[in-house]
Amino acid sequence: MGATMSKNATFRSQSPYEALPLSHGEIRVLEVAPSRGRGIVKCTMKRISLINNPVPIYETISYCWGPLRAQSTMRLNGHRIRVPASSEAAVRRMRLSDRPRVLWIDAICIDQSSTTERSAQVAFMATVYSTAKHNLIYLGEDDDDMADRGMEALQDVVNDMRAVTADFTQLLQTIFNHETGARLYSNEPFNTSVDFVALEALFGHLWFR
Repeated sequence: MGATMSKNATFRSQSPYEALPLSHGEIRVLEVAPSRGRGIVKCTMKRISLINNPVPIYETISYCWGPLRAQSTMRLNGHRIRVPASSEAAVRRMRLSDRPRVLWIDAICIDQSSTTERSAQVAFMATVYSTAKHNLIYLGEDDDDMADRGMEALQDVVNDMRAVTADFTQLLQTIFNHETGARLYSNEPFNTSVDFVALEALFGHLWFR
């Protein structure tokens, strides 16, 4: 009789990590397959060098890790693997519907089981972010439908500041005393009605803390 396979075999984890040459300026990135809806996030992990010219195009994601024990599943290089739920949510949100997207996200692209690699990659972090085409920020899901209101309120504040700082050219002089370095405050009201409830909801996200 031929060998039988457990019905759960397709969910077996397999490490996607091969050791990076620590001195060659290499990182791993995820090529995220396009998709719509709630289907599992499918990615291909590949290595790129940041000292090549030109550097391959990729984007970084800044986000909050959240509880380390909270886990989700992704399909990576054809295998289902467990990853931090916050990382999966961030990649899912940045996934495009019509074309692949190449992303770097620390919890997945760095082998968290390797202290040596983690140390080397953290030391290289400024280059990772500065070389990316875009640095994306994932604040979390808009559970209270406050995102649009929050961005509109933020734009109202920016417009008000633009008017009193000569299009931000006098920003430092407006908020700091040049001689003492002390912060300057104003009791003047905003020129427009600002939705402070929405602003509080926006800046209440963990990413800002």
